[in-house]
Amino acid sequence: MNWLKIRIGVLKPGIDFVSDIFEQAGISSLEIEDNEEFLETLEQTKAGWNFIEDELFQEKSEACSVSGYVTDNQNGRKTLDFIENEINNYKKNTDINNYGSLDIFVSAINEEDWAHSWKKYFKPIPVGENILICPVWEEIPEEYKSRHIFKIDPGMSFGTGTHETTRLCVAALEKYIKRGDSVLDIGCGSGILSITAMILGAESAVAVDIDENCVRIAGDNAKTNFITQNYKVYAGDLLTDKKLREKISKAKYNIILMNIVPGVIIPLLPLVKNLLAQGGTAILSGIIGIYSEDIENAVESYGLKIIGETSENDWRCVIVTEK
Repeated sequence: MNWLKIRIGVLKPGIDFVSDIFEQAGISSLEIEDNEEFLETLEQTKAGWNFIEDELFQEKSEACSVSGYVTDNQNGRKTLDFIENEINNYKKNTDINNYGSLDIFVSAINEEDWAHSWKKYFKPIPVGENILICPVWEEIPEEYKSRHIFKIDPGMSFGTGTHETTRLCVAALEKYIKRGDSVLDIGCGSGILSITAMILGAESAVAVDIDENCVRIAGDNAKTNFITQNYKVYAGDLLTDKKLREKISKAKYNIILMNIVPGVIIPLLPLVKNLLAQGGTAILSGIIGIYSEDIENAVESYGLKIIGETSENDWRCVIVTEK
């Protein structure tokens, strides 16, 4: 399979801004190149300033970038179009640009070549109180063997579990899930949350994502963790795909997970309300602080109520149920 690497050049103050655009596009696994390490190295060496050409120093001292990957197909091109439109809209509507050039560079990558270069950076990650997310190519560290182990091969287009939004969701799952629960994971990616729910004792889980690769990747991750029954994965857009909505609406769910973006969470709240089992809980994450009020207002307007909220840095996770 071939992929597209989308790299956006940016000044340091704009890293969060560009990362947010990738997040809105559904890409949570990012490569961030920060010039800070370069400048720190020069500062430590002191004399190093005398041995670097002026042009190279200027380039490296200003070089920051954010990169993400999409499949080289129609869906991937749509994601690329969304990112380009967001960047171009910002450039057109902003008088003062503190974020640098925001130039977009796109390159084709073969999965086999890419796989060998990124995996060395993905190590076992303790998440929540009792979960360890461990890549399939890594051994489980001795100090974490008492945890619930989730073995994962995330693929290039999905997250690895390191992002704040995922950690917040896992912590909420540990608190609210009960053995025997049924789970719906909307925006499942590599299946981290729904498979974690199964590991924690859920009886069944349905996972959905707009990226067709989720069916293969989340399915494979489920099998890797010995989950072979009562776990289903579907590809499609719940906002527009009536047949998919009908398919997942054949059941009610004790836990509904949405680790996506506010612009998708809000219009899906009526569906969430209809699909929640009596006494069920929806865990909503992927919410940047500035959108907290929008989420709160939408939850209230659709007849739901917030029963809990957690945060990490500027990210929020909101737990809701029926009134």
